[in-house]
Amino acid sequence: MNKMPSLRLFMVLVTCLMCLSAIIPVTAERPEIISYYDIYANVNGAAIYFDNEYKGEISKGSLTVCVISSRPRPYVRVKAIMDGYETTIMPLPVVAGELQHVPIHLKMKQLIPKTGNLSVSSSPDHAELLIDGEAYGNTPHTVTGLAVGTYTIQLISPGYKTWSETAIVSAEKTTEVSASLLQKHYARGLSVRSSPEGAEVYLDEVYYGITPMTVGDISVGLHGIEIKKVGYTSATRTVTVTNTGVTVESFSLQTIEEATNMSGTLSLTSKPTGAEVSLDSVIRGVTPLTVTGLAQGTHQIKLTYTDYPDYQSSVVLSAGEARLCDITMQTPPASEWLSASFFSVIVSLLAVGLFVTCRYSEKRT
Repeated sequence: MNKMPSLRLFMVLVTCLMCLSAIIPVTAERPEIISYYDIYANVNGAAIYFDNEYKGEISKGSLTVCVISSRPRPYVRVKAIMDGYETTIMPLPVVAGELQHVPIHLKMKQLIPKTGNLSVSSSPDHAELLIDGEAYGNTPHTVTGLAVGTYTIQLISPGYKTWSETAIVSAEKTTEVSASLLQKHYARGLSVRSSPEGAEVYLDEVYYGITPMTVGDISVGLHGIEIKKVGYTSATRTVTVTNTGVTVESFSLQTIEEATNMSGTLSLTSKPTGAEVSLDSVIRGVTPLTVTGLAQGTHQIKLTYTDYPDYQSSVVLSAGEARLCDITMQTPPASEWLSASFFSVIVSLLAVGLFVTCRYSEKRT
């Protein structure tokens, strides 16, 4: 009696399994197929990944990826990576079928680099500015378009200790750096100042830096200084450096316009008087002569007088200077004068002799 319910239950379970097997079909394994994904991108050289699996780089705008799989969607997403561009990710569609191509278009967006500015000033001005070892001119100076980050700043100026410090450049901001340079101390040297400042200093024709500056430990004795600045006339001077302390030299520079307005005057006299005067290859008259309105600088003088050798020389005029030149021309050499006189006497005697001979012949006839 107890076995009948168990047997019935078993028969019910078997019947249910048979029904389920009739309802659920047996799926056969899908064969592998070959298909292609054609990846198009606007950036050549971009690296293409399928689910983090590297597939190649974009060349001439495209890359074709061959896929062999039995699954209709063997990969989930495609990813394009390139320095300077945002990483682009898109889902991959199912494969189209045997030897079929599926086009995928990726548009990569270029990254806008975050930059900032660095403004550097110093006391004194005109120090050489180095940022991470690269020269950027002289202070004060503002460097724009620097990538965000930390930079090492160096300031170098003759006669001063090298100044160094780090600065942080933030995005879309200007970082300001101000430095006070410490002057070097010398037992012996030459300190050069100019008004205005920022003039180039040449010592014995060798460039040394920008005013104000100090040249240390130079030799005792005479040295030539030349000061140059754009828009101003150059200034030269000979100085004496002693063995004790620092020699200070100050220059007041004159603008070119001011120097031009201050013309010079040249007065010329000569012995003998009446010599023809050419100034800078232009005939100006005869001595005594005064020429006005001359620019500062070097002028060429030439005097010409009959039977005298030409006189040639040069004169340097400063701005607004009035110069007097008294010139004694060289007399002709005595040998030349004697030769000319002797030749004249011979010619005269021959002429007289010829005349007398002719008259004597006439009387005889």
